[in-house]
Amino acid sequence: MGEFEQIQTRKAISAYGGVGSIFETRDGAIMIQPFDKWPFFQKVESHFQDHNFIEDKRFKNRISKYFKNLEYLVKVPVNDLMFGYKLTDGFSLLSARYFPEWFYCNSCKKFDKFPNWKYNWDNNVDTNDKDKFFPPKCHKCYKSKSKKGKWYDLEQVRFILTAPNGDMVDIPWDKWAMLKKAQKENKESEEESEITLGNIFVPKDIELSYHTSNKLDDLKGIGISAKNSKGEQLNYSTLSGLFSLRMRIEELIPNTPKKDILFKPVIRTSNSVYYPNILSSIYLPSADELNENTINQIKDAFEDGENATQIKKNLKRYKFIDIEVNTIQKLIDNNFSERDVEISKTENEYRHNEYKFVTSRDEEKIPDLLIFEKIDTSFFQSELIKSIYKMDKIKITSVQTSFTRQEPISSDLFLKDDSEITETKEKIKKKFTSTYGVNTKYLPAVESFGEGIFFEFDNEKLKKWLKENPQVTSRISTIIENHLESESSLNKELKVTPKFILIHTFSHLIIKELEYLAGYPATSIQERLYIDNELKMQGVLIYTVAGSEGSYGGLTSICDNEKIGNLIQSAIIRANDCATDPICYHTSGQGVGNLNLSACFNCTLLPETSCEMFNSFLDRRILIDNDYGYFRSINTVK
Repeated sequence: MGEFEQIQTRKAISAYGGVGSIFETRDGAIMIQPFDKWPFFQKVESHFQDHNFIEDKRFKNRISKYFKNLEYLVKVPVNDLMFGYKLTDGFSLLSARYFPEWFYCNSCKKFDKFPNWKYNWDNNVDTNDKDKFFPPKCHKCYKSKSKKGKWYDLEQVRFILTAPNGDMVDIPWDKWAMLKKAQKENKESEEESEITLGNIFVPKDIELSYHTSNKLDDLKGIGISAKNSKGEQLNYSTLSGLFSLRMRIEELIPNTPKKDILFKPVIRTSNSVYYPNILSSIYLPSADELNENTINQIKDAFEDGENATQIKKNLKRYKFIDIEVNTIQKLIDNNFSERDVEISKTENEYRHNEYKFVTSRDEEKIPDLLIFEKIDTSFFQSELIKSIYKMDKIKITSVQTSFTRQEPISSDLFLKDDSEITETKEKIKKKFTSTYGVNTKYLPAVESFGEGIFFEFDNEKLKKWLKENPQVTSRISTIIENHLESESSLNKELKVTPKFILIHTFSHLIIKELEYLAGYPATSIQERLYIDNELKMQGVLIYTVAGSEGSYGGLTSICDNEKIGNLIQSAIIRANDCATDPICYHTSGQGVGNLNLSACFNCTLLPETSCEMFNSFLDRRILIDNDYGYFRSINTVK
């Protein structure tokens, strides 16, 4: 790029600025490069120090099942940009490039690629001004006497091409500029259902200009003019029909070995441009007890004839080390390889360890890593919610393994081969965060400390509620059917149940209520769902992170008295008040793929960064309905 931009460290592993994303800055849109292209990675790859790594054995072992050569989870580098331009560290940097590469000048209308703009600036401006190109500026207007030496910033075109295999390229605007002429010569209709640019001839001396209309606000109001070097008009094409454009990869990238990959245009800020595949984990202190010394002790005990149960008992009695029996058995079964202990096949199996750790212990305190406790049941509606845990401090590690474009994929597919992704209209494939792909030795990670509230429901009470209210199952069947019929590859493996929708919707209502009570914007609060019938999980963690210092007790202080019960009741009551009722309340389906019922942005939906399910699988009515709502008993003001 030639200059520096500053983003929050945690956003380097997020939908805002992760590898492969388009990051909007004040000086233009940039695309974050693969992890191994970062100056930080290239500088210290062979000289990492301990402070560069994130220690979470349980998490690393799980990811290593797919990334066989993985050695470390590497912290995204921290840097400062002093005075807006001066770096405190010359190599702790991410790498990015301008994308889209096509820029135009709003003054003279010239339209060209970034490398050409930079070349012409370097060769046409005064020596003293050569280093003032960023943000990109127009050399043509700089030279014009009528402009009196004014510098005009360039603007990027809004449209790009994406493919289901994760590739993203610029639209060949020089070919589009000649489209109308080509259509006339080939006697093609401008209203063709599908447009291609593969065989369009582009003169070598073509010069483009980008025009916008003050009268038309659709794509017909945007046009690209093509002239030759003599200034003679060659053609003029509006952007009408742009979204009918389809181009094969061999038309865009000559001599490519790839085949049958079809690109389609999108706006560069569209959600479909980038879906990061981010895995996260809550640090469990017990996982770090499985160090080399402990493994050797387990191996010696096993060779002396002890079984897993006996080994656990003796470790706890004589060494004060508490390791689960099944963990010891896994270690024995895998020839005492720590790397192979974590054998969770699904995301829910992995989370089940966290769920058990929290709900099976009244309190666990590990300085600076994990502090939580079960709160008094008299503080909340214990007849509806089994337990609430005050999570004063939690450590959460997030790793971006890959990303997709056009459609998201289920979290269970993040650590699986593309062949296991459910077929869609166009095969969605993962794009890895490193050019080494699945063979990478490192993955970028962010370590965050925060606080949260863990809600655990009673499985037997949920079963009883469903048995006594069969209309709930009947109602939710609409979402289940829409989910099974959906062409999207998102969460195909997810088993949607009334219990899932109940707890997920409850989570959203609590997060929205925390905006009023705790003052946190919903964008800073996230959910972590623990819901699975087979594993008997029925809970949710609502948490916030705010850098290495945590979030200063704004959430957990609510758990110190009856405020938590008031929060729950207020959230349920507020769920009755939706600005789009009665339409929202009585809808038969809304949202993407009709995967929601009574849920819209006025009452239930959250910012995308807060919801794990992309604002799907929600229905507030099964919580508040006077006839069958789970929380109907507290759906009144006392």
